[in-house]
Amino acid sequence: MGDDLSDLISKRLSLNLLIQGAATHGFLSAHYVVEDELNAVNPHLIHVYDKLAVSGFLSYWHGDLVLLQGHPERFWRRVRDGAHPFSSHPLLVKHGGALARAAKAHADARAKQKGIVSITGIHYVKLMGLTFQVAWHERGLKKQLAEIAVAATEAIWGIDPNRLDAEITYEVEVGDVRTPETLTGKLFRLAAAGWSGVQRQGDSLIVVARAICWPLLLHELVKGVAELVCLHGLNTLDRATYDAVIDATDKIEYEPWTMQAGSELWRRYLKVKPADRSLAESLMQVARLQPRPLDRLMLAIVDEPELAAEWLQSL
Repeated sequence: MGDDLSDLISKRLSLNLLIQGAATHGFLSAHYVVEDELNAVNPHLIHVYDKLAVSGFLSYWHGDLVLLQGHPERFWRRVRDGAHPFSSHPLLVKHGGALARAAKAHADARAKQKGIVSITGIHYVKLMGLTFQVAWHERGLKKQLAEIAVAATEAIWGIDPNRLDAEITYEVEVGDVRTPETLTGKLFRLAAAGWSGVQRQGDSLIVVARAICWPLLLHELVKGVAELVCLHGLNTLDRATYDAVIDATDKIEYEPWTMQAGSELWRRYLKVKPADRSLAESLMQVARLQPRPLDRLMLAIVDEPELAAEWLQSL
């Protein structure tokens, strides 16, 4: 397992960036995919979802999450430190901080358009207010909204809706949840407002998603489907190697960082994705790459997008 394990860990981190990036992209904008359906159940939802999504994402820079995880700028400045969790990942070492800053700039621009205050402290109070507004407008609509979230996910991924199990609830944990090793991880688990996982149901693998509101449910569904697709890149590993890779990479305390860098990486990936194939097919082809070629592709998406587009087209 030796030398190959570090390459596999790097590959899984790359896939996690894409998975979390896809989920964050859905969180920020997928309500427009089903705008008519949402308006039919409550015409106020699009407005509050739009604001909640942008404000929620900005909380990684302006909210209470900074108190738990530390400031992103400090985290990314230390990425080359050997003790840093991403110090062996070529893309994150070279571009992690720049990708996170670009993601924040994108969110700041959207916040300005929508009149969202991004001043630390005030932002947190406003976000709590938006959360209560969403809960108010969703009252009595949870079953209908879960069905609309499934429809949005089907539209994005082309997945059979029978393979999606979605529910708006405050009981969000799904499956066998690994116990976090750090205090930050334990606090994140306690505060989790959404969860998803891939589970076996008979002969099929399905995506199970739970969240406290529609935007987070959609986020979890998109993430779960991306995880399902990316399993095609890990399904040849023996159980011991798979467990070692997942134990090293799939830590809840890493999610804020992979969402920050991953959201910008995903936007750039969408610009170079082949137009002649579905999103799921293209992501599956990426997931099946060997670790070193995948590292090179990730770098090319940022450094040489035209080359990355040609490479993706050839897969």
